[in-house]
Amino acid sequence: MILQVRHSYFHPSSTGKAPRLLHFPPQTMTLQKTIAADDVNELYSLIERDENLLDHGSESPFPNTPLHDAANQGKTKVAMEIAILKPSFARKLNRGGHSPMHLALQKKHYHTARALMTLDPKLIRVRGRGGITPLHFVAREKGDNEQDNVDQLELLAEFLFACKSSIEDLTSQCETAVHVAVKNHNTKAFEVLCGWLKRVNLTQILKWKDQNGETVLHIAVSGEQQPEIIKLLIGYTNVHAKNLQGKTALQIFLENPNRNQDVENRLRRQEHRARCSTPTLSLSKYFSMELTVFEKYAGYFGTQNENVREILLIVSTLIVTATYQAAFTPPGGYWQDSSSNTTANSTVVTTNSSSIAIGKPHHAGNLILSGKSLLVFTIVNSLVFTASIGTVWATAITLYPDTLTVYLSLCLLSIAYFVFVTIEIPKSDKLIAMILGGFYECSLATMLLLPAYVWFKHNRVLSRIDATRRRVGGWLGSEDRK
Repeated sequence: MILQVRHSYFHPSSTGKAPRLLHFPPQTMTLQKTIAADDVNELYSLIERDENLLDHGSESPFPNTPLHDAANQGKTKVAMEIAILKPSFARKLNRGGHSPMHLALQKKHYHTARALMTLDPKLIRVRGRGGITPLHFVAREKGDNEQDNVDQLELLAEFLFACKSSIEDLTSQCETAVHVAVKNHNTKAFEVLCGWLKRVNLTQILKWKDQNGETVLHIAVSGEQQPEIIKLLIGYTNVHAKNLQGKTALQIFLENPNRNQDVENRLRRQEHRARCSTPTLSLSKYFSMELTVFEKYAGYFGTQNENVREILLIVSTLIVTATYQAAFTPPGGYWQDSSSNTTANSTVVTTNSSSIAIGKPHHAGNLILSGKSLLVFTIVNSLVFTASIGTVWATAITLYPDTLTVYLSLCLLSIAYFVFVTIEIPKSDKLIAMILGGFYECSLATMLLLPAYVWFKHNRVLSRIDATRRRVGGWLGSEDRK
């Protein structure tokens, strides 16, 4: 008879009761040795003998899975294989409130954390103990030496690049990664975060508040002041924003006896500029207001519905293409030859041996269409063209400034259309050219400048909102701009 030996040890109890005797089957002990050796082949050999090997002890609500062990030891090869076989393990928290990536970061196994990120970038958003995500962790920690600092900053940049939406995750104290970096005086990490926010046009996150109603500027000016961070924040945060104690960043700064004079001057200038602008608008007051013209107009065009927006853009683009082409190939086309026949108002058209009409004076390349017919055709075609251009711009403007290149392209296309139409009109119809020019300029200005003006007025309202933890500007765009 073969006896199976079960390994055991006493687990201390925090309640003062007698310690519990925990038992581990020999397969588990063998798995621990395999993880320690980072031996992938042996791992699969064990799984062939016991297909439930990885599930032993992993059924509890807060298990310490084999992936936790591998990440904690920095055994990247085995960790990657286990994460591939059991993807759910990568998101589970152990009794300490840590995921495998949290454990890898705590032990500075950056290569393991980076490898897990390549399998699933959303692991960067897994909240652990205190709501801390891996992004919060690398924004908080400082390295023990210069190389360690460089590695952590590089990993922070890679996290931001791999999962843009992770910047919006909050801890249990409602802190963003920017709050965490500033609270821990991690200036280098803050520089990385701030530079990235500027590049992806998410600087509004610098205005978000934690559970104490404090922005990163409030934190930077309190306690041990951080002049480098304050200088970077000026211009991107609202100096009039108040925390739950009703204090602005400038008031907190002035209460500090060791304040920096240069920073004080910068804050005062920013405060003066902010005082001259419109007052701050609370989020509740904004919701209580009537809809702005832009919001009404956005709802009218259906731009809050992504499917409707796509249909509008496709149809409008097709109409723009058709009308632009019609300007190049108008009814009747162009004269193929030149004629100096000066017979005025002649209704008789003769032809030469080439069957080319020579009854009216004209130059090769001029429009055959003239008079009232030319006026009606050009007005109708131009009206449809400008209306389609305006529809494309009105649909895309809710995603501004991401669609700035679209706006510039439409402007250049419209100018090209206008120049071509006016040049091709015969000299005998210059009055028509003047009428069409005025009509086209007015219609184009209405279609392009009016939506831009409406958006500008609406954006001024949004810039006044003191939103605690919301990116208000994204409401009227696509559902998820992350």
